[in-house]
Amino acid sequence: MSEAIATISKIETYIRRFKDATFTDEYNCKLRRLFPWQGKVNTHRPITEFGCIWVVVEPQKDVDRHSHDEEEAFIVISGEAVLEIDGELTTINHGDIIYIPRFCEHQLRNISTTVPFVMLDVYWDMGGKSDASI
Repeated sequence: MSEAIATISKIETYIRRFKDATFTDEYNCKLRRLFPWQGKVNTHRPITEFGCIWVVVEPQKDVDRHSHDEEEAFIVISGEAVLEIDGELTTINHGDIIYIPRFCEHQLRNISTTVPFVMLDVYWDMGGKSDASI
């Protein structure tokens, strides 16, 4: 039995429980930065950087319009939002995956009056160069 408890204790060091989550207010939305995981997983590398963020956009909120030198992929978990990339608009929903090239100005607007828009934001930088073929 004590061996099983030791195994459970070790496995728990690899898990970040949602019930313990803390969010910050950035870009006019709520962010839970998943990776890098301070004190556990360093995703900064000499050639590339990788990160992942749990994003919640409250109903009727606009994420601040911005651009940056990382590429991004949005993975929509729930809700519906209007996405703007370099002045073009479209609607995104549950299950959609969106690629944002480096330096493209982008913004989200949660169009629901009651339901939060939730997505994962995965970002990376290939030594300051985009690997996009679009």
